[in-house]
Amino acid sequence: MDLKFSRLNHLANDKIPLVFVMSTLCQMGLAQDGPADLLDLSLEDLFSAEIGEIEISNQLPRDAKRWRLQVKYQRSEFDGINVGTNRMSPADVLFQPGLEPRSNENYPIVPAQIHQTAESYALGYQVNRLLALQMVVPFIQQSTDHFSVVPGYERFIIESNGIGDVVLLGSYNLQNLISDKWQVSFGVSLPVGSIEEEGDTPRSPGNQQLPFSMQLGSGTYDLPIGLIYSDSGNAYSWGANLTGKIRLGENDRNYTLGNRIAASSWLQVNTMTWIKPSLKLSYSYIQEIDGIDPELLIPTPFPFPAPVTDPSLYGGRQVDITLGFRIPVSSRQQIDIEIGKPLYQSLNGPQV
Repeated sequence: MDLKFSRLNHLANDKIPLVFVMSTLCQMGLAQDGPADLLDLSLEDLFSAEIGEIEISNQLPRDAKRWRLQVKYQRSEFDGINVGTNRMSPADVLFQPGLEPRSNENYPIVPAQIHQTAESYALGYQVNRLLALQMVVPFIQQSTDHFSVVPGYERFIIESNGIGDVVLLGSYNLQNLISDKWQVSFGVSLPVGSIEEEGDTPRSPGNQQLPFSMQLGSGTYDLPIGLIYSDSGNAYSWGANLTGKIRLGENDRNYTLGNRIAASSWLQVNTMTWIKPSLKLSYSYIQEIDGIDPELLIPTPFPFPAPVTDPSLYGGRQVDITLGFRIPVSSRQQIDIEIGKPLYQSLNGPQV
């Protein structure tokens, strides 16, 4: 379930518009890919939000300048294990000493639940009718609950928190080239988030390097891009988004997170003044991680102690459907409620 509360002020010049969004998600997105991909979902929302901002700016004088502040709280919880298109329990992939041989399909440590929260602060500036700039600063908290066959670690939790990668975005309306219904977004993600997070795990005594999914950033310069279309009539609004993130190079720990691409289309009904229902269909694809962090390995014939330490088990494909309701509270306030469910998943699991 994705629950959003928005406050939007459409003021120019000396006033700063403020948008506040709170979201709660359940089983939406590819969880094991960690906080960075949770924030990619937020970036898709930001790309879409810029359409409305550009349309508003078209009503302003040519020399009008406008600041915009968006605060978003997003929470996500995941449990269970997904392998390809199959749903399993953690016990299905947990290694049982004495009952079965160790293999590439069972692990002495298995994640059971993941809890993620992200607060994103986006400061935007409307340069002119066509161009808007934005800086996004995220703060991330994550915890993962595990099952283990290691004595003393039968059930344990690891946590990480801090600032994530900072994103600089530009959005340009293609009014002069194609139509004002089209917009292109582009930017750069700066590797501010830590990839050196440590915690107490069964691998060895004391704190050790945490797996990819618990790190706060990518460790690389990345390029978020987007192409957005939107239109509206008297009774309906509709649109489509195509967004992606391209990873550049390899980070200091010898790996690169997977590239991401996502596409979505939506339809909103505007016939009622008190509520505007909508329906959205979205597709996302994330590549597996390229490279390996040697500190995550153990010196055995099967070097990966948990699925989250194996870079080849990240990524996959997913199709989601989302039902939404926009409830206007005033000319400057609105409440958005979204309920989403995966229609199809094919993950490079085992993944939570």
